[in-house]
Amino acid sequence: MKDVIIPRRKWLAVATLYSTTLAWFYLFYAYIFDKVLFVQSNSPFLLNIGKVVFFVSVVASGFVGSLLSEKVSSRKFLSYWIAFGILSTASLAFFAGTVFAFVISICLGASFGLCFPLCQAILTTSTSIEERGRVAGITIFFTFVLVVGILIPTTVLNFGVLELVLMSIGLKVAGIVALFLDPLKRESGRIESWFTVLTAPNFASYLVPWLIFQVANGIFLFVQLPPSVDLPSISTIGLIIEYIGTILAALISGFLADYFGRKQPILAGLLMLGISYAMLALATNSFSFLILMLAEGVAWGLIAVSYMQVVIGDISTNFGSKEKFYLLGGMVIPFLIKSTFSLIQESSQFTIAASALSPLLSIVLFVSVVPVWRAMETLPMAKIRERKLRKHVEKISKIVLESKD
Repeated sequence: MKDVIIPRRKWLAVATLYSTTLAWFYLFYAYIFDKVLFVQSNSPFLLNIGKVVFFVSVVASGFVGSLLSEKVSSRKFLSYWIAFGILSTASLAFFAGTVFAFVISICLGASFGLCFPLCQAILTTSTSIEERGRVAGITIFFTFVLVVGILIPTTVLNFGVLELVLMSIGLKVAGIVALFLDPLKRESGRIESWFTVLTAPNFASYLVPWLIFQVANGIFLFVQLPPSVDLPSISTIGLIIEYIGTILAALISGFLADYFGRKQPILAGLLMLGISYAMLALATNSFSFLILMLAEGVAWGLIAVSYMQVVIGDISTNFGSKEKFYLLGGMVIPFLIKSTFSLIQESSQFTIAASALSPLLSIVLFVSVVPVWRAMETLPMAKIRERKLRKHVEKISKIVLESKD
């Protein structure tokens, strides 16, 4: 890829660690809870409580990890974290029961949350601002290619506990390979306080729409689809289609972020999600619901690359403690909001008809566009103009060469 200066070996190491860690999370959330941990309890309530315990563990361990990563060798920290994840995941093949399910949910939450902000910070420090969007886009592209590549055979072949555990362990083991490819050292710098992080210029401007976006996702849990949508039979295929949309959008988002600025793909993603929620009232059958899932996946891909990785990376460039920025923006807000709305929905069993909820969600999403529109662009305009000028010069040079021939 042109204009990318990150060494290929380092990129491969960073992408491997990042992609396999995130893919493990999506596999765990999609299958391990339902088919392994809480399958014997046959209780939707316990299943939901287990997921909340997992989310809280992710956030709590993220806080611990963000502090430890500033004081210990990142290579050693990542090594111990990966080993802990392998052992925790392997225990799923040997133990069962409700008590074990809750205990291991805490351990598995830590096996994701403890070092994932560090993985994100390493990707940021390994790239220059001109290439960060494309590198992040391709990394997240491979993440969801991996997720879909696992979900399809898992669904078609109806894998059991042992197969699911082995695949999850394989994803964790891949992290060790990354450490052999590159030391993956974090950037040293002054340790920032939480107050400094929260008051960093432009951080709140992007944090507010991200908060609104997550609230909209939480409200979506209360939607009651019409009986004509056979949700149980299409839920897995809908998830795969959503991830395919994310795969397509991740590449696009990364290139847009580098060539036109970070705000463009975020705005496009929010508008796309607003439109998809407006389509919710029209989801009267399974096919139309799958189209809705595809649109939501595209929106998520546009937003995930530009916001969760690139914008936070840009804002934290002049600060130490990048893990704290990623923890607050990428973990605390989405996981705590998801947990809160899940508990409310499960305890109250309250639902709203899709036709009534659709306009509310659309309004909430369109409102979130305003703070993004007014926020400062995190990619310097000089970089955008420089790239456009370079492209212009290249075109002129090509025309001159062709005229000589």
